[in-house]
Amino acid sequence: MDRFTKDQMFDELRTIFLFEADHILMGAGEEMAERFIGFPLGGETEFLALSPSKVDLSRFTIAGSFDRGYDYAFRPSLTNTLDESEVQDLVVFMLGTPRTGGIGSGGTQHRFMTADGYCQTVADTVLARWKLEWDVRMRHEFTTRDLALLANMTEGAVRNAMADKTENGLRASPGVKPVRVEYDEAKRWLSNRRGFIPTPSRPREDAVLHEMVAAAKTTKDLGQVIRRRSYVFDINNPPDLASAGFTAEEIKAWEDGSFEFDVGKAARLAEELDLDPPLFVGKALEVSLRRNCPVTEGGQA
Repeated sequence: MDRFTKDQMFDELRTIFLFEADHILMGAGEEMAERFIGFPLGGETEFLALSPSKVDLSRFTIAGSFDRGYDYAFRPSLTNTLDESEVQDLVVFMLGTPRTGGIGSGGTQHRFMTADGYCQTVADTVLARWKLEWDVRMRHEFTTRDLALLANMTEGAVRNAMADKTENGLRASPGVKPVRVEYDEAKRWLSNRRGFIPTPSRPREDAVLHEMVAAAKTTKDLGQVIRRRSYVFDINNPPDLASAGFTAEEIKAWEDGSFEFDVGKAARLAEELDLDPPLFVGKALEVSLRRNCPVTEGGQA
């Protein structure tokens, strides 16, 4: 199934805030609604008449959770993490969004009010992934929607899998209504689904991290990747660069992008950070050459 983009999700979130502004308008008046949304009605009778592009998402802290939640749901990586409180915030926020809106129209419906809404899909996928890969001790059961979202399938396809009595089928918990699938069975079945992307267990298996290294244009870009690898991933077992022979000054130079390229040190650093050595060494050489030999004519430094 084709995924929607993060920009589409953000546009829908802006629309949600317009609906909420109209709810405040009805309940508390125009001044309070304008203080909430950040701009005046401008002669309109309801905020739904205005373009969602007027909404500044930086005013709303939940927008950051949706930003991180989208990546956590659809681009699982050791760089994309959410704590339990953010997972809960996304779920509760969607439970509290308007179910209808509009003042003069007598009730306007929108996609975000349905299960197909972009924000609802993100919140539900975040919760399903959290249950599967982080909250393991609870041994949660999974709905057909949970599994469909994780496997990037329709719920109809999941129900078809439940009707399959071969070893490739999906076994639902017997006698449970509505239908539920136990944790171990969900884990087994999802592991064989082409559309399921598990969270990588180590940096070298992390496709998103590989993309970050490959996309680095400057030594500072590469240094940002190194810092995130060193301090964000695996907080309980961070890489020990000092034991690998790097001085404090060398570590700082790699992290701030002022390092002088050395193929041996770059390879050792990649090994210690559990990154792909050829990719990392090649990128470190490339960005250091760009820094030391800037283009001065017909291009950018």
